[in-house]
Amino acid sequence: MNIKDKLGKLERYFVQKKRVYRRVFGSSDGRYVLKDLAKKFEVNLPAFQGSRGAFDPLDAMRRDAYKEVFAYIELLANNTNKEIEEDDTTLIDG
Repeated sequence: MNIKDKLGKLERYFVQKKRVYRRVFGSSDGRYVLKDLAKKFEVNLPAFQGSRGAFDPLDAMRRDAYKEVFAYIELLANNTNKEIEEDDTTLIDG
């Protein structure tokens, strides 16, 4: 398989992956789950919490990780690329 074929396969994989995320998290149940996760993991708060001059760096790292996962899901679920509108849900094995 040449590089062009590999890139084409990789592109199809990501388009299909985005489509699945959008279908799952774009539904009313999916939006409910995202809202619940955002509340549970406080993704709308700053990573650095605590009094001035005293904070836990491990807690800040944990909060930042929560935000990163949440942002990744939102990025894939909210993509409005027209290619993703097609109804093919099969992921290509990488």
